Amino acid sequence: MTISIRLMTPADIPAVVALQDSCYSDALYESPALLSQRLQAAASSCWLAESSAGELLGYLFSYPSINGYVTPLASAFAPAGAPQLLYLHDMAVSPAARGLGLASQLLAMAKQHALSLGLSKLALVAVQGSVPYWQRHGFVVVNQLPASALSALASYLGEQACYMQLTQITQEA
Repeated sequence: MTISIRLMTPADIPAVVALQDSCYSDALYESPALLSQRLQAAASSCWLAESSAGELLGYLFSYPSINGYVTPLASAFAPAGAPQLLYLHDMAVSPAARGLGLASQLLAMAKQHALSLGLSKLALVAVQGSVPYWQRHGFVVVNQLPASALSALASYLGEQACYMQLTQITQEA
């Protein structure tokens, strides 16, 4: 199967919503209008992976942010004017495409983009028990967070949300 990764477009939002529904619990649902806002706010840092037939296999929403900031669930993106890192808000891979390395490819795109912006860190909120996955990619749990970040983490009800950072991006071979 030939897979390509490209920037997301507004026309992709319905397929992204369908994939979101197949990958996340109902508690993590985010509306098409919100996803459209995020894409508009950070169009240069939202990618998708698709098959040669145009089938959506995975996606990643990210945006330039600051250290220790957590986007509350179902909130709009607010890219930082003076960013310190690239925040990976949402990555999903179709259950049918798992094992093809798509998440690693999307992560590589984010790393490359961060470096192009002069950023050397990535951050995210791990949900649905994904902390070990992100640890395998070099992310570490950050426990010292401002009160606003702790409050934002609490918006991920029942998800045991955990803020993590990759503190030094390395180029992929």
